[in-house]
Amino acid sequence: MPQWLFPRTALSLTVVALASATGLLLVSPSVTCLALGLLSLAQLAAMRSAWRVACLIAAATLGLLTPGMMSYLLPEAWVATTTWQSLAARILPGATIETLRAPLLATVSLQLTALALILRSRARLGAPLLIIAATLLIGLQAIEPALHPDFIPLLHYATVWPALLVHAVLLLAHVVYALPYWRGKQYLTTALWLPLGLVIVSLLLWQQSHLQAERTLHQRAEARVQSVMTQLNRELTDHLDAMRRFTRSWALQTAPPDYRQWAHQAEGYQRDFDYLINIAFITPDSGIRQVYPATPDNLSLLGLRLFDVQPAGRRALEPALRDNREGSTDIIELLQGERGMIHYLPVMNAQQTHIGATAIALSFPLLADTLFKPLPKAEGLIQWHANGQILAQHGDATRPGPWTYHHRIALGDKRLTLSDQPRRDHLLSQLPRLPTISLVLGLAFAYLVYLVIYTLKQLGHHHRAMQHSNQSLQQEIRTRSELQREVEWLARHDELTGVANRRYFLDHVSEHQDKRPLSLALFDIDHFKRVNDQLGHLVGDDYLKRTAWLGEKLIGQHGGIFARYGGEEFVAWLPGLDVEAAQRVADTLRLQLADAHLPHADGNPITLSAGVVSVNDPQPVDMTRMMQTADEALYYAKRAGRNRVVPGRLGG
Repeated sequence: MPQWLFPRTALSLTVVALASATGLLLVSPSVTCLALGLLSLAQLAAMRSAWRVACLIAAATLGLLTPGMMSYLLPEAWVATTTWQSLAARILPGATIETLRAPLLATVSLQLTALALILRSRARLGAPLLIIAATLLIGLQAIEPALHPDFIPLLHYATVWPALLVHAVLLLAHVVYALPYWRGKQYLTTALWLPLGLVIVSLLLWQQSHLQAERTLHQRAEARVQSVMTQLNRELTDHLDAMRRFTRSWALQTAPPDYRQWAHQAEGYQRDFDYLINIAFITPDSGIRQVYPATPDNLSLLGLRLFDVQPAGRRALEPALRDNREGSTDIIELLQGERGMIHYLPVMNAQQTHIGATAIALSFPLLADTLFKPLPKAEGLIQWHANGQILAQHGDATRPGPWTYHHRIALGDKRLTLSDQPRRDHLLSQLPRLPTISLVLGLAFAYLVYLVIYTLKQLGHHHRAMQHSNQSLQQEIRTRSELQREVEWLARHDELTGVANRRYFLDHVSEHQDKRPLSLALFDIDHFKRVNDQLGHLVGDDYLKRTAWLGEKLIGQHGGIFARYGGEEFVAWLPGLDVEAAQRVADTLRLQLADAHLPHADGNPITLSAGVVSVNDPQPVDMTRMMQTADEALYYAKRAGRNRVVPGRLGG
């Protein structure tokens, strides 16, 4: 890109970001959109060289975001969540702290962008690191919901997609504008690696720790309803066991109990289980003969036949009166006017004669009051319901949190549901601040490390420049010598694979022709064009390097030379080996390449074909004939199916 195009592109991107942020602010006002608009204005001012205006706007953006950042950082013991909520309501009636602060990751990335603008994009002050860290935070916001698909977090850590895109455009504009100034900074890349690693580690640690903290909070919040469940099960078990003992006590008498006996015996049970609205004795004809406590509502029931006045409980009462079995009603309207449930237990006398049943009327409002009363209302709303009908509830339903817990309860042979929805404010007060603190400290530490490394590199450079100023001539000589050696090496070796090239191979052959027997092997990688076409030239180059490395190592062990002859062809010069030995060496290289796990696109390994030729007579070597014969043998190897070594025979 031409140098003059950078400022124009950056200006266009910034204008797009400003327009988009303004549109978002009008459609859905939020602190994030307002901060993006301010930062776009600051960047426009910076591009017009109005640095004071840019710094003032960027500082104002930091001030806008700072209270929200503090609400994420400060421990609950320092500033309570209720204090933040009341402060938000004072600033904007009806607002909450979520209204007046951006999501955590958006807050951090916006603050980093503002700091980079205040630093005027200076590399030595860490502006490149701040921009890259902000970019990583945008990326984390984009993928953050996908990292926990099975869990709904308490807080929204990422902003909405449109705001993310606007922020990304703004950062791109910043980079395009600052790139000409950053280019050529010799310490920049070196100073960035370690701090960037620390930034990434900080983000990963935060991701794991915040998710673990929220999952732990989720489990702790669920413990409230689980404790109610445990207490409820204990209460139900205890009162049923107690009433069975109460019922069995009449088996010692010969006659049905009178009121004095019934009241005396029932008093202690009703005192222990005050949610039992009455304990009544039912005669075999379903008449209510005795009842305790003697409240006006209960006394008005005496003499009534339950089969007549409460037909909904008949199916539960009949087994106790006629089949000597316990029974329980569904959730019904009790005769006292409350929702509840009645247990019926058969009563036997001393002669084991069935004389009636004990009726235990359980009031759901009273039971719920017993269970729910110890629970603070501010923690959330807990409900007891069945078949969509709320039987009892307790607590505060304002600003509910995202988590609702449902637990099934066995009440006799009936199934009820206990639900608990903690309030968001209560959950926020319990959420640990440590993950956020660790994230901020990690980013701050990475920034300090960058400054230290950049400064040390800069000082080191100046020191070395002064120290070696009087040695520039010697350095120039050494440089020229190294370049000369490199030129000489490049003249004799293949640049891609590092093995000898054709020129060096032919020079070597002409100097070592006297030893007999003398063999030459010509290799070609099978179907190499498919590698380049299907996997790309980078993979093809890598395969050539691996082949060259294997060939040079193997041929060198046998005192020969291995060279790249051209394209995917390699040639080996093997003095002292006859055709059989040379064929074995070539076959060894073929097998080594097949075992090197270099696959084609279809997964099959690449293979090697070779033609081998050898001379034994003392006549001077005709290199042209040897190469032609080896090439013909290689051709036959290809026609015979490839992945094989074929010996050639020199003509007479």
